[in-house]
Amino acid sequence: MKKILLIIFIIMPFSLNANDQAKEGKVAKYVMENIQKEYLNCYSFYKVAAVSFKKAGKDKNIIDNLESSADVSLKYTYDLGEIMGFNPEVMSQITKDNVNNFVELAKKDFSSLAKKYG
Repeated sequence: MKKILLIIFIIMPFSLNANDQAKEGKVAKYVMENIQKEYLNCYSFYKVAAVSFKKAGKDKNIIDNLESSADVSLKYTYDLGEIMGFNPEVMSQITKDNVNNFVELAKKDFSSLAKKYG
């Protein structure tokens, strides 16, 4: 009986530690995926805003800053995707789909898009 209790007390901390590590891994993945999605939304907003401002004849400096911010956001999106093992072709399609979604939102009501993501 003492041997069984001894084995349980020796093994239990390791099994709890493994469970905690699995939970931490899931939390880390969730956080990384959400951060990547935020970067993707930033990229999409900046690109749509830059094109909209260009069409509206706004100041070139503003447009350049939006395009620069879009480039940085896209880089971070792909960097995180690479860390998480995402396929570049899949990330490219997701990016295109997200930008197209933002284009549709901007066509309907740019001010609400700017309020939500700006």
